[in-house]
Amino acid sequence: MGLRTGSVTGSITFGGIASGFPTNEIVDQILELERRPIDLLEGQKEDFEGKLSILQDLNTKTLALRDALRKLDNMTDIGTANFDEEFSKLKAESSDSSIVTATVDGTALPRTLSVQVQQLASREREISDGVTDLTETLGTGNFRITLGTGEVTNIAIDSSNNTLEGFVAAINDSGASVRAFILNDGSSSPYRVVIESEDSGSDQTIDTNAGTSGPIKNKLDMVDTQAAADAILRLDPGVDFVDITSSTNTFTDVIQGVTFEAHKADTSTTVTIDIDEDVDAIVTTISELVSAYNDVVSIIGEQAEVDPTTNRGGPLIGDSTLVSLKRQLSTVIASSIGSGSITASVQIGIELDAEGILTLDEDELRSELSASSADVKNFFAGVDSFADQLRTITDTFVDPVDGLLITRINGTNQSISDLEQSITAAEERLVTIEEQLIRQFAALERIISDIQLQGLFLNQFLLANQNT
Repeated sequence: MGLRTGSVTGSITFGGIASGFPTNEIVDQILELERRPIDLLEGQKEDFEGKLSILQDLNTKTLALRDALRKLDNMTDIGTANFDEEFSKLKAESSDSSIVTATVDGTALPRTLSVQVQQLASREREISDGVTDLTETLGTGNFRITLGTGEVTNIAIDSSNNTLEGFVAAINDSGASVRAFILNDGSSSPYRVVIESEDSGSDQTIDTNAGTSGPIKNKLDMVDTQAAADAILRLDPGVDFVDITSSTNTFTDVIQGVTFEAHKADTSTTVTIDIDEDVDAIVTTISELVSAYNDVVSIIGEQAEVDPTTNRGGPLIGDSTLVSLKRQLSTVIASSIGSGSITASVQIGIELDAEGILTLDEDELRSELSASSADVKNFFAGVDSFADQLRTITDTFVDPVDGLLITRINGTNQSISDLEQSITAAEERLVTIEEQLIRQFAALERIISDIQLQGLFLNQFLLANQNT
């Protein structure tokens, strides 16, 4: 904080030159005494900052726990429960994923389907005669591209673009729903133009004959090498096979909640698609809940751990907010919930140890899901369920308006702000005190110096008169 290196008044440094007093040391000792209240305030601020860090971390972890609970309870909006989706998660498994696969969303139902891929979707493709040189002149004229969708594009070929490269660039820049490129087939006239539709499907046919005129028409002589085609999926929904077409290899809205992706045509192979509950996803979701719960409880437990060096616990040891959060959460864990066949978390492999930490026996959970996933769902999800009761508790603590943790965080921030203002005011007062001490000691030094000069003058005067 110092104004001094020795002590200064203006630009003059003093250190008891006239008086012989250790004025610098005296000022430092006085200031050290005056600074003790500031040190106490800074210590209090540091304590509050430590508490704030813990409260913010706990708030973050509690928010994560609430999110994990909402995922189980599938809270689409605060206060609104639609809890079937998480425990109705399905997965689709294909007996031959090289031929066809399927994905499902929350609206699908468990079932087994038989599928054949009759045909894959394809693009129309045309290829030209070959030329020997990329710079060879192709001739001029109008090149027309007509798609089966009715799209017509006329491309003017003139001296600026009548080489193979210029022709391809003109097509690609025309805005037509096709793409063109040059193929080198390694023959004596290797360079050929390939034009293909951007999209697949039977309505993506290409016609480059009608409307094309001039020398360019005869020079290239475009011919079809691949026809535009729809994909065909033969599906047995449980009655008989039905043929379904798609302009792409993806089939949506065929069966509610199911999307098929065809990968290879094979008319002789019937692929089985099994749609069933995704047990792995459910186990993962519950495991995430257990981890999030333990993160919260661990922070609270750390406050009770005594440092062997200081023999003190954490800054928030015994804090009523933390104690209340842990107690309320553990009460739900240990309570009987609902009236179904599963009324306690221990029945599905979740156990609470002496430290309040949860453990999950995944094998036991999978066994219960296999026996009756509906009973597990009813325990976890819905009004007054396991997840709902825990979520209600977390909401009480992390609500952004009046949550108990939020209130504590805001109060702690205010305390830190108040201390910072007090420290600033005390520092300013200390500066004033230092300036006053410097002026007072400087004045004292001047007085003593004046007295010493007067004494010296008087002594010289007396000596002079004595000699006369």
